[in-house]
Amino acid sequence: MARIGRVRFSRSGDGKPGDSRDRISALPDSILHLILVLVPLVDAVRTCVLSRRWRGVWTRLPLLFFDDVQAPRVSRFPDLVDGVLRGYANDDVDMVMGDLFVSVYHRDSVGDDPVSFVATLANLAAQRISGRFGLYLSPAAVDLYPKELLKNLYPDPEEEAVTLQLPCFPRATELSITFMGVDLRMPTTETFAKLTKLFISGVRFTDGGEEISQVVSLCCPCIETLELHSISGLRMLTVLARSLVSMVLSRILVLEQLLVAAGNLRHMLVDRCFVLSNTRTVMFLSVPALEQLLWQDRCPEVIQHWMLPSCLRRLVVAELELNYLFAAGGRSNFARILQLFKCVDTLRLEFPNAQDRTDQENLIENVNLPCHSELEFMLNHTRHTFGPTILNLLRKCSCVKKVTLQCSREVGYIPCPSNCNCRQLSVWTDNAINLDSLEWLAMFEFRATQDERSFIYYIMRNAKHLRKFSNDC
Repeated sequence: MARIGRVRFSRSGDGKPGDSRDRISALPDSILHLILVLVPLVDAVRTCVLSRRWRGVWTRLPLLFFDDVQAPRVSRFPDLVDGVLRGYANDDVDMVMGDLFVSVYHRDSVGDDPVSFVATLANLAAQRISGRFGLYLSPAAVDLYPKELLKNLYPDPEEEAVTLQLPCFPRATELSITFMGVDLRMPTTETFAKLTKLFISGVRFTDGGEEISQVVSLCCPCIETLELHSISGLRMLTVLARSLVSMVLSRILVLEQLLVAAGNLRHMLVDRCFVLSNTRTVMFLSVPALEQLLWQDRCPEVIQHWMLPSCLRRLVVAELELNYLFAAGGRSNFARILQLFKCVDTLRLEFPNAQDRTDQENLIENVNLPCHSELEFMLNHTRHTFGPTILNLLRKCSCVKKVTLQCSREVGYIPCPSNCNCRQLSVWTDNAINLDSLEWLAMFEFRATQDERSFIYYIMRNAKHLRKFSNDC
């Protein structure tokens, strides 16, 4: 029988009883940094009291993340941020920071003057950040009331606003700022030499957008991504950036003029930017390399373009909810966006059926589709039939190979009666619609209604080269 021996454990790493060396402290700084970034920043800073070896380790961390939720033992959150940044790198002005992120969720964390807190933070970090800088102040931290939100949407230039002067970050690669309601002033005399991504949300511009246009067009030579969300007072935006690849404009609401000249722009999204403007709206585009355009907005009254791509990979045009269209008389004129492009690979349409037969016929007649090989159709909740609308759209394009349909219905959906005007369109017996190119029909949320069955029967009867049909209930 084999002899069973005892397993001997040692307090040291090499098995020698007399060896009590601290092997963790012997690790190189690069390994210690990987460990410390996984613990709350407060605990990482406190390691400086362990020994002389640990005194300056935290000052070389590649990531500093301040979060008032994860720092409950700190009496004053601003003191923590200020103390760490002032002590960072032992006052070595040549030492740079990697990434710095600050998130504030509670008003008590920044007191009654969040702007002063942010200004001090930005000024301490601006010259040293060599990576990403992110600042997030939740609405609860700023404590804005509904009447203040209305003022943010339509700021009065003559009214004194709470202003934050943003310093220049000459070495930062990404800049993200979310600060609800503050009047943000941009530095226009210095250069964000290495900035590739700029994200701004919740702020307001009382100058109408002059400074942000100048910064993006003249002060960011390497910018690749621009995202502006829920910006108040932005009425005119000019983007002249050869390096720009992606641009997202969302919930600006009162935009009046948009000028984009970006030779390398690939992706562009415009979502509810012109909807509440009460003056003449204008858009100029020069985007020869554009591949994807997502449009969910009112169409500007004047559209001018110089260089547009011969063919888009993907074009998404979505009709707005009715509550966004009162200022436009209930119309967004989204069909004019479709007329800008002659050819797209994938076309996605999202809009509701009209409420009566006349409006539905006008909708069909006014939509001129670009040539496309794949059509995605998202139908919002409606009581009316969709089959005639789809087939009349297909009548205008004889080269589509795949059609994807998705119907969105609310709980308690009740279809319109069988004698409704929308069902009187004489399309089910119309054999003049050319479906010879159609190879694939995909349907989502199929409910086997009479309208859906009639549509499928028509496709099966007239699409001679249909190879695949799929549905997801």
